[in-house]
Amino acid sequence: MEDSYLTIILAAFLSTVVLFFLRRLINRLKGKVGERVVSRKLAKLPDDRYVVLDDITVLTPRGSSQIDQLVISVYGIFVIETKNYTGWIYGSEGAEYWTQNIYGNKSKLYNPILQNEGHVRALRRVLKEFEPLPYFPIVAFSERADIKVKVKNACVVYWGEVADVIGRYDRELLSWEQVTAVRDAILSARLEPGRQTDRQHIDNVRKARSRKLD
Repeated sequence: MEDSYLTIILAAFLSTVVLFFLRRLINRLKGKVGERVVSRKLAKLPDDRYVVLDDITVLTPRGSSQIDQLVISVYGIFVIETKNYTGWIYGSEGAEYWTQNIYGNKSKLYNPILQNEGHVRALRRVLKEFEPLPYFPIVAFSERADIKVKVKNACVVYWGEVADVIGRYDRELLSWEQVTAVRDAILSARLEPGRQTDRQHIDNVRKARSRKLD
């Protein structure tokens, strides 16, 4: 009887662990899918005025910053945070957290506008020798989400709108020589893309959140 009880407890524990890591894997794969969709749309931008970089991770004083997409152009630097969420997305520009509502099941997500501001700060450190530089942060959601956030100054759009939004900027602020120099500096500072870098970044995020809660 005791052995059966222990077997049940062990099975329940293992099921919980498996579900935890399965959810993490699914969320990671969903994020990668969204990044690829946006990358394909950005690939249509003329390559004589735009440089598109994907999956940029750079070190920061408190860990690392991982940028989904970066478009460096004569019109400025577009920093894109891609989100593959479904359901209703509620929030405001300055709130620390937003709410995802799927058929009444609500969960919190860190405000991607603030998240993207952190990416811009990380880039400013990497590119300090080039300052001042024009940065334009963009948050892009899947078309399966219903965005109900209140924003005044930030740019929050759907995946399919990102390239069009970037294309509306027509005032040249950088020379092509500056664009290529910025690109080279970012690639020099970039950590090697891959699972190890992804795992280290996730660990850095957890440590940063733990310090915030202390």
